[in-house]
Amino acid sequence: MKLKFLLFFFVTLVGCSNPGKTDKQEAMVIDVPLRTNEHEVKLSSFVDSISYIPLETKDECLIGSVDKILVTDDAYYVVDREKTQSVLRFDKSGRFVRKYGNRGMGTNEYVSITDVNVYEDKIYIWDCSLKKIFIFSSDGCFVREIKTNYSADSFFVLDDSWIAFCGDYKPNKEYTQKELCPNVLFINVDNSQTVSDLFFNKNIDNSGIIVNPFNFLCDGYLILALDNVIYQTSSPSNLEKKYIMQFDEKYIKAQEAYKEKIAVESVAIDQIHTLMKDVPLLLRFLDTPSFSFVGYTLNSNFYWGIIDHKQADSYIEASAYAKNPIVNDIDELAFFMPLMAHNNALYSLVPSDKISSDEVLGRHVEPDDNPIIAKMELK
Repeated sequence: MKLKFLLFFFVTLVGCSNPGKTDKQEAMVIDVPLRTNEHEVKLSSFVDSISYIPLETKDECLIGSVDKILVTDDAYYVVDREKTQSVLRFDKSGRFVRKYGNRGMGTNEYVSITDVNVYEDKIYIWDCSLKKIFIFSSDGCFVREIKTNYSADSFFVLDDSWIAFCGDYKPNKEYTQKELCPNVLFINVDNSQTVSDLFFNKNIDNSGIIVNPFNFLCDGYLILALDNVIYQTSSPSNLEKKYIMQFDEKYIKAQEAYKEKIAVESVAIDQIHTLMKDVPLLLRFLDTPSFSFVGYTLNSNFYWGIIDHKQADSYIEASAYAKNPIVNDIDELAFFMPLMAHNNALYSLVPSDKISSDEVLGRHVEPDDNPIIAKMELK
């Protein structure tokens, strides 16, 4: 069993609409140090405790890879595109409950899983290759499918009617307006109404952009490559700027120069790293009542920015070259690579061969068992 830790370590319906209006509410501006020297931060400075939940291992729920986890009040949902090619649900003790969806070419089947959302008691599976969302009830029954004509890497369910898609600089030319393509498209699944937002130059070659599988995050937060803003959406008319990451002017100029370059020419994959050496990339954002966490990179430097809501939103930057700048000084077991936030906790995964102590886990786990969820309760 392997885990795909896709974090900051490099990694539509018919109708017309006018561009949506990004909310003008004043955003919090964060002056980002972007240190080039090492500045590690101890996990104990913001984490109160860590608990481990082994996911049950049996034939019907053997996990090949973990592409995403979703956390609700009563369940963990694991997205596995490799072995089961479905979404697996486990209860809060780690016991397997059921799986959702089947891969195939038949009725109600998808070819591949691009992204997954859980809204209220329904599971939404997005297949970009078919441009369809497959919806399942909590007991695993197929509910309906939604067909779109918009290519997207991620999506977020706003309510029973509206879904927001993020194209991540894909040239969805059907929605082009005055030489601009939308990075975000809101679709009303009841009446096919669409609202477009966050436009970019249609000539941008997206092969020169590092794809981020985590554009849309929990609670409707949105981040984009080559954009220094962290957005949050609650409705098609309210795409709000929550945080602006204020980088030094030289980095902003480098970012703009790179966008201009890929708008006029293609960039070979082996050139991207060199051309983007002075371009900071936002790749992760997690929000909790106590802290918010921003993952970003610059060249081979890795960063976690920590916004302390209990201390007037003070900002601490952890930095390191080619390694994680957050050090686990609590138990040295869990690597700080959170995949999801829920309530006041962060959730990540640990391979089963990394923890051998039955005392820590509460039960015996074999090295080739399903992964272990690490729950980090924040202070």
